[in-house]
Amino acid sequence: MVYSNKIICALLVAGAALCGCSQQDDIEMNDNKEVAAEDCAYVVFKLQTNAATAIGTRSSAEDSYNYVQGTAEEYKVNNARVYLFDAPTKLFAKSILLTNLTRSGTDANGNVIYETEHISVPQGTYDIFVVANSDRQIKKATEAEFLADIDSTTYVRAQIEDISNGIVMTNRASEKAGTIIENKPDQSDNVITVSLERVLARIDIAKGAESFQLTDANGLQYATVTLDGHYIVNLAKYYYSYRHTAVVTSMDEPNWNINEHFGNVNDVNGYVIDPYFFKKTIDASAFTNADKYYEHFFGDYSNPNAVNWTSFKPVAATPQYNTVYCLENCSLAPAQKNGYSTGVIFKAKMEPNNNVYRLASDGSLELVTDKNSYPEVLYYYNYKFYNSAEALAAAIGVSTVSEANLSFYQARKFEKGDDGYRCYYTYWIRHLDNYKATSMGMMEFGIVRNNLYRMIIANVSGLGYQEPYVNPDTPDEGETYLKVVLNVKPWIVRDLTNIVL
Repeated sequence: MVYSNKIICALLVAGAALCGCSQQDDIEMNDNKEVAAEDCAYVVFKLQTNAATAIGTRSSAEDSYNYVQGTAEEYKVNNARVYLFDAPTKLFAKSILLTNLTRSGTDANGNVIYETEHISVPQGTYDIFVVANSDRQIKKATEAEFLADIDSTTYVRAQIEDISNGIVMTNRASEKAGTIIENKPDQSDNVITVSLERVLARIDIAKGAESFQLTDANGLQYATVTLDGHYIVNLAKYYYSYRHTAVVTSMDEPNWNINEHFGNVNDVNGYVIDPYFFKKTIDASAFTNADKYYEHFFGDYSNPNAVNWTSFKPVAATPQYNTVYCLENCSLAPAQKNGYSTGVIFKAKMEPNNNVYRLASDGSLELVTDKNSYPEVLYYYNYKFYNSAEALAAAIGVSTVSEANLSFYQARKFEKGDDGYRCYYTYWIRHLDNYKATSMGMMEFGIVRNNLYRMIIANVSGLGYQEPYVNPDTPDEGETYLKVVLNVKPWIVRDLTNIVL
């Protein structure tokens, strides 16, 4: 299964005999009609969110039981608003703002549980929608109008660094059957359990060593690379409050009601849909980001000196991660390209390993022994460096080499800055590896809400490029020169130490 985390409310419903309706001081209710006390039932809302060791619904992408502790800010529920719509007519019935929630502990799966005292609710059959940690109140007469309004939400920034006020979390009832709320003899049975999921994903980035030695086919070191910064690109700024999924078989947007599609991702042609999903086409170079859907758009960092690079934390026995929270970003398999997908650009210092050559007066190549005399421009070819284009041409065995045909000879040019020579690497975040190097899989590259993407740069296998340029039409599947240990989990981490990308 591509990604299987139920979007429906798992509802355990019963009721209580009651003699009247009452309201607590910490609960605000809005009704569309008056209801007599004898027509009410008392219920407890129990909200659960993933935390330390929550397992949840598993899929082939989640096949390990190694987890990490979440933080209190990541799973806390400050408040929640419950929206009740009459299941047969889809008309608004009631909204209830829940505050001063009591954290009652964790369940057997490690989910943190928050619950209310008994609340009076009119008896009936309802579609139930919940939004946690949001200040908005939606007042719409119908379920369709409510969903259209709430899906207009957006974050001001795409990279969310402060979650101290809580992460917006949502869940929605099944579209196939409403939840029955009715009087029952035992009030303790009147429990509505709602499994919330965060609208954000989390990305953790660390490196396994301060520096990496690059070696040739014979194991001889030719350069040292020190990763000292990273920058996340193509971060979406808009999102659907409730997750949308669909089965899609072509690049054309199907004729469908997007508000009726949610829940599990289908095993066959199943996708998570974001607000720009169908604008991401085969021709990624034609996508201009004119309405600023992406923050840190791939074309915005062509000048590396203008980029606000994030420094790595010091390497330690326990990896020290930089953490970023962001919104989901998915594409159809043919459109999983560098111009759309969320990726990480890594900045590195590059130092030759006593293998810089110059052209001698007799036409031969000789070693430059004084590092202080290395030039402002170095040319790289076949595990060696050259101090001029003429020396590079002599090494290749041609009369001249121009800037235009460097790539033809698999040669590169590196310019020296204030802190030495620079090179750059890119890595496109995988959601689900299909383990086929030449075939793109459904949901293989992407960011999905309520998932944690944890990566450690374990090794560097080759020299990066001289500038952080990205060809938007390049498929995400390809050579990266980085050996990355990547873990993907619904907000908790699985161990994939045997996977080297």
